[in-house]
Amino acid sequence: MAFPNISKEKRDEGLKKARHYKTMRAKIKQSIKKGQAGFNSFFISGNSHTEIISNMKLVELIKSIPGIGNIKAQKIMRILSISERKTIKGLSKKQKENFKKYFKID
Repeated sequence: MAFPNISKEKRDEGLKKARHYKTMRAKIKQSIKKGQAGFNSFFISGNSHTEIISNMKLVELIKSIPGIGNIKAQKIMRILSISERKTIKGLSKKQKENFKKYFKID
């Protein structure tokens, strides 16, 4: 399968957008870790961060919660029966319900 040819401008635009999203995801994780932002606020539908965090791995978001490191995050993912490779937008309806119930998100 051949990759489509895209112009240099389109490629640069895509790379710029990717860098912006990566920076924003890092800021979101940092604000959760410092306690400046509530973890629940990112799961409200219509939130301006929805598009930014949708491609974030769920385990990375969980690890940004104060007091949860790599081992606890992996344990939580096993309890919820969610693969560590899952992104937030890749969760099934049942997985989202279990996740919200576990973290007491309305």
